[in-house]
Amino acid sequence: MDMHILSSHQFQLITDALEQARAVLQQGQHVELDLTQPKQTIPLPTGEKIQRQGESQSKTRKSSRKGKRGVASLTPGKVLEIKKQLAVGGKSAAKIAAEFGVHMTTINNIKHGRTWAHVVLQQDTEVAA
Repeated sequence: MDMHILSSHQFQLITDALEQARAVLQQGQHVELDLTQPKQTIPLPTGEKIQRQGESQSKTRKSSRKGKRGVASLTPGKVLEIKKQLAVGGKSAAKIAAEFGVHMTTINNIKHGRTWAHVVLQQDTEVAA
């Protein structure tokens, strides 16, 4: 067995690191289960929950499109119809959105030319004779 002589500074660094590690271990509880033995029970402190490693505790909302990002739910024909309804007026953006199955923001973006600007509603222009 090799022995090393440490300076008092090195000894203090190691001691401090061990104290920090001990504090961390006292805060968390690590439990190992033997999966070959069925029906093991582990008493947990009141209010504690078991969480699988790698799981997040946050309950964030998942995307309702289930990985379909980049797939347009509107076609140029549908956008043309939306633009016609917006030009005529009488319907709110929310009603048009519900009709086409999109969000009201999508309708407003079409209305203000932020999206689908390349789809142009042809206006009937009368030529003065």
